[in-house]
Amino acid sequence: MSERLVRDIYHRGVIFCRPDTPLQEVVQVMVDTDIHAIIVTEGDNPEPLGVVSHTDIIAHYGKELAGIKASEVMTPHVITIPENKPVSQASSLMLEHNIRRLLVTEEGKNTPLGIISTTDIIREMRGTKWIWQIG
Repeated sequence: MSERLVRDIYHRGVIFCRPDTPLQEVVQVMVDTDIHAIIVTEGDNPEPLGVVSHTDIIAHYGKELAGIKASEVMTPHVITIPENKPVSQASSLMLEHNIRRLLVTEEGKNTPLGIISTTDIIREMRGTKWIWQIG
């Protein structure tokens, strides 16, 4: 059996915000959509400037979030992986950079397609779901 590719398991779609988006708004979007990372971009250019994750936000617990901008807390230099790469390469990149998610792109392009997370990889490792029978 050949190794699965990133495109087989990643979450399609990305939520974006601008660098000047208040952190309060970022938090509301994360909670309302149950996502763990928002990509920061400028204008209509989808090329990522950074990413705001749960970890970036919790450092500001107890502060007035409306006065903090996404660009002030984002992690710059988003790590990407093309969708046609093996899942093992995604896990190696996550371990190497001590991160929990990668931005998935098309080969040779920096346009975001989605996100692959450690949870996606763990689910892939689980295999098929158990079927319970009550006898």
